[in-house]
Amino acid sequence: MTVTYPLHRPELGFEEAAALAEVLASGQLVQGPRVAAFEAAVAQRLALPSAVACSSGTAALHLALAALDVGPGDEVIVPAFGFPATANVVELCGARAVPADVDLDTFALTAESVAAVATERTRGALVVHPFGIPAPMAALSALAQARGWWLVEDAACALGTAPRDDDAARWASGDHLVCLSFHPRKTLTTAEGGMVLTADPALATRLRRLRNHGMDDPAPGDGRWERFHAVGFNYRMSELHAALGQVQMTRLDAIVAGRASLAAWYRDALAALPRVSWPAGYLQPDLAFQSLVVLLDPEIDRDQVIDRLAGRGVQTTLGGYALALQPAYRGRPDADPARLPNASRAQASTLTLPATLAMTQADVEVVVDALADALADAQAPARRSTP
Repeated sequence: MTVTYPLHRPELGFEEAAALAEVLASGQLVQGPRVAAFEAAVAQRLALPSAVACSSGTAALHLALAALDVGPGDEVIVPAFGFPATANVVELCGARAVPADVDLDTFALTAESVAAVATERTRGALVVHPFGIPAPMAALSALAQARGWWLVEDAACALGTAPRDDDAARWASGDHLVCLSFHPRKTLTTAEGGMVLTADPALATRLRRLRNHGMDDPAPGDGRWERFHAVGFNYRMSELHAALGQVQMTRLDAIVAGRASLAAWYRDALAALPRVSWPAGYLQPDLAFQSLVVLLDPEIDRDQVIDRLAGRGVQTTLGGYALALQPAYRGRPDADPARLPNASRAQASTLTLPATLAMTQADVEVVVDALADALADAQAPARRSTP
C-alpha cells in the first residue's frame, strides 16, 4: 500500500552525508572529537555545563538512574502513559517503577498524581515532557524538594522547546538530570543516540565513567593499568552518530519553526471536527512539536480510524501506551488500570498525525479531510446507534 503522507521523515541532506564521509575517512569511529563537539553544542543550547552523549535515549535514562544509585528497594514514579522505556530502566536497576496517572490536556504527570502514589520507598520521579509539551515542572519540583526526592527529566521529545522561567534554577540543583533522545522520530536525530545533561560535575564524571565500562584515566598513585572504578556499561556514542548530530544542530531552529507551522495548520483544520480534541498543552508558547497527537472521543474506534487512513495513504499510529495494560506490568497492584483511567483512555483514543516538513498547508487539509471521512464510519461497534 502506497504511503503518501508518512508519519515522520527525518530532515537529512548532503551535509549529513558529507559529515559521515569525513568520519569514515578519519578512521576515528568511536567517542572522539565529534562526540565532544556535539556534547558541547547541546550543552550550550540548554545552558547546562556538562553533557554526556550515549548510544540511545533509553541508555541515557539508564545511566541517569545508575549515576543516582537507584537500586533494589527503591521506588521511582513514572508516567502511566507514554513509552515503556521510561519504566523499564527503573526495573533494570532492580528498583520498582510506580505509574502515576497523567493529565489528558498535557499527557504529563501532575504533582497531585505523583503525590497520590508516593510511599516511604519513593526516591524520585522520571518526568516526561510528552510530544514536546512541558510537564508542570514548578509544581513537581516543589513537591520533590519538600519530599527530599530527585527528578530526572525525560526531555526526549522537547529539544528545541524554549526554556521556561524556572528551568535554570531547577537544572542547577545538584541531583537534577535532563535526558535526551536522538531517535529518528525525534526533532533532531543521530539515527540512534541519547544524552544526559547535568550541572553537577561529580555526576557528570560518574556518567562518563558508567557509559564506558566504568573506566577512568589512571589517578595519581594508581597502578598503570588500574582504570576500572565502577561496573559500567558500553553506552558510548559513535563518531558517525555524533557527526549527524552536529549537522542536525545547525538545522534545529528551522525544524522547530517548520513543525510549529504544521501544528498551527493542523489546529485550524481540526477545529471543524467535533469529535477530535486538540490537547491544551499544545497551546503553550514556543514549543518544539516532536509529535502531533490528538484525542478522539471515547466512542470512536481509533484503530479503525488508523486502518481507514492507511487505505488513503495516510500513515498514523496511537499516541502511546498505558503501562498498566502492557503484559510486562499487567496485574501488579500499583499498575491497576482502574487507578489510572486517563492513561487507559489515552492509549485507546490518541492518534498521532503525519508531520513531515515537506507537508504544505494543502497537504494538512487533505489529511484532515481523510480523517473526517474515517471518523464517520469508525464508531466502536458496541456503541453504534441503531437507525
